[in-house]
Parts: sequence; structure tokens; C-alpha cells
Amino acid sequence: MEYWDIYDKDGHFTGRKKGKYEKWGEDEYHLATEGWIINSNKQILVQQRSNKCQLLPGMWALTTGRIISGENTREGCVREFREELGIHIDKDECKLVKSFMKNRLGMIWDIYFIRKDVNLDELVLQEEEVARAKFVNTNEFRNMLKEGIMCEYEEIYELLDIIDNLEA
Repeated sequence: MEYWDIYDKDGHFTGRKKGKYEKWGEDEYHLATEGWIINSNKQILVQQRSNKCQLLPGMWALTTGRIISGENTREGCVREFREELGIHIDKDECKLVKSFMKNRLGMIWDIYFIRKDVNLDELVLQEEEVARAKFVNTNEFRNMLKEGIMCEYEEIYELLDIIDNLEA
């Protein structure tokens, strides 16, 4: 069974952990990560979730995941890219852009940007998790959100604005 560390509402580690499928208390949080690979053309790597996924099957999303016990969010980001897409990233490539709490989900969510050119033909997709991947620019990303085919959350528009203002 996969275990997750438990944090309090202030983001402090409690020293406890729980199994992935155990019931969580109202004031118990766990860490999650999301990585945005942005290439030299300011395009974002997105992935379509497998229809086998329990949560949001078939939706387009970024590379996300829950952090296993003993791991930090940067390490989890590196692991998620390796597991889901076969991309090897160095921890130093992951730049923390935003951290926020998702109270409804009981998550402390760290968002990382990774500036990296990736060859789509070299991806190794984790079949249970990922159906396909592609690069999109911020306008295409926003259109996917409007169409309801991309996972959407409140802070995503702020992140897209940051990318629009990045140096190419």
C-alpha cells in the first residue's frame, strides 16, 4: 500500500502517515505536485489521461501526483515525469512557482515549471495513466479549458499568464 505523510492546516508535518485509501480527517492534509514542462517555444507539455484512470478519465491535464511518504514535492515531481512519461528531469530543473492549499481535497499543492525541450517521439507513456501527450501554446491551452477537455482549477489562469510573460 502507498503511504502519504500527514500535514496540518499550516503545512507542518505531523510526524504521522496514512495509507492512500484510509479515511482522512478534516484537518489532515497531504502533499501533491504538478509539473509544467515548457519548451523553448513557450509551449506546454500536456497529457491526456487514460480512460483506465479512476479520476478524470480521458481529460487533458498536466503531470500531477500525490507525494509518497518520505518524499518532498520536488522529488515527487521528478518521479511523476519519469513514471508517467519516461522523462528524466534533474531536481534542480524544477522551479517552484506556486504553492497553495486545496482544502476541499485536503492537499497542499506545489506547482513547478521546468524549462526543457522534450522530443515527443521519445516519451514512454505509462499505459494505465496516460493515453497521449502533446505540446500546446497558452492560447490552445485556454481553448482546451473553454471546451471542458482540460482539467481546470482557479489558479491555472495565473500560471498561464506567467508563461505568457516568460522570456522565450
